[in-house]
Amino acid sequence: MVSFENGKFVLRKRDERPHLRSRRSERLRRIFAIALAVSFCYFINRRSIIQPETTTDDLSLLRTARHADVKSYDGSSAVGGLSFHSSSQDSNEDSDDDDQVRNAAVSRSQLHDEKKKSPDQAKEVERSSNKCNISLNKKYLKYLSSLEPIPQKVHIFFPDKNYWNKEPSKSFPFVEHSILSLKNLNPDWNVTVYDDAMIDDVIRNAADFDLISREERDILVGKKDDDGDGSEENNGEVHKVSHVVERSDIARLLLMYTEGGFYLDADRLVSKSMKDVIPRPSTTRMCLPTFNDVNFCQDLICSSRGNDLFLDMIKEASKIRVAAKRRNGWIKGGGLFDLGPVLYNQQILMRVFGGDEETHDKCRDDFLLAREMIVADSDEIIITTKESSCNDGLLMDEASLPECYGREDLFDAYGMTPWAVEVDALWDNA
Repeated sequence: MVSFENGKFVLRKRDERPHLRSRRSERLRRIFAIALAVSFCYFINRRSIIQPETTTDDLSLLRTARHADVKSYDGSSAVGGLSFHSSSQDSNEDSDDDDQVRNAAVSRSQLHDEKKKSPDQAKEVERSSNKCNISLNKKYLKYLSSLEPIPQKVHIFFPDKNYWNKEPSKSFPFVEHSILSLKNLNPDWNVTVYDDAMIDDVIRNAADFDLISREERDILVGKKDDDGDGSEENNGEVHKVSHVVERSDIARLLLMYTEGGFYLDADRLVSKSMKDVIPRPSTTRMCLPTFNDVNFCQDLICSSRGNDLFLDMIKEASKIRVAAKRRNGWIKGGGLFDLGPVLYNQQILMRVFGGDEETHDKCRDDFLLAREMIVADSDEIIITTKESSCNDGLLMDEASLPECYGREDLFDAYGMTPWAVEVDALWDNA
């Protein structure tokens, strides 16, 4: 080290005091750390003002989803409730991260605000987010209009085909305001009640005309033995026929296709005449009422004969049925539901509204939109209404049926119980 002493430069050995150097270094490190912390806090504060409530997880989700090939109707995608648009320019990933996180924060804030909306407003927002993109299939409407008018027939399923004309059945208020009211209001209509044996005959006839396969027929009703029983015995084991719910689900579709008319569940109340239900019989070819706009009713169907929408349903049901696992002839309760309301509504959305296999999932809470489209655009080729209560719907209204009548006494008299209980008991206990 060089110093100036007594008028001359003097070279001296460097002062080796490690404790002083250590203190100096430590002081510098502290100053640097404080400066870094202040800068970092300032930077974070600015980002929190611009992008409230965002986390590094948000950014990870956005980055991950951008690379995923997820498509939707408008080119946007959503991951974890965060909406954004995909980008194909990987070189700009870092530059647009801030914009995406900001959009994520705005989206999250909007979702928070939507929780404060009324139920109707919230449902509208949910409908938009589901992207239920449907419209009436004009080709199908044209096809429907080429069919014959709906025939004056009503099909009802019940264990006793003469229940409506027997004591004490006739004394039940429910019978008076259902099938008897239907007959009295429509004397020129043919009303047929099918018992279990008649339902099985409908299925066998369908196999004879190749609407279903012989294999499917045997799964549903078995092979008749000498006593006329549908059970089938192989190697000492009795093959049980399918549950009556499964048989009735396929039978109603077969009747709609081969005969047309109305199918009604036996627990349907009636207070309107058919001339009021179908005010333009020369125009109307099908009815699609909704149950509280949750789905299309499967317990109230009407159609012209030969409507191949029902043939589509029959064929799709066959695929599911033949592959289904069974226990004592019965499939699980969930399988019965898939063969009933789920398949029925999926096929309507695909054919009547031109949807695809995913349409049902996207539109399953949006049947209000479907019903409004039918009213506005079908010109009464299809009729519909919202079945909102036991005395307000296509076949009844509060003005003509001010009181509801329960079916429980009638069903108890015939030993009828909820099907799901016995099906679940079989599968759970075996």
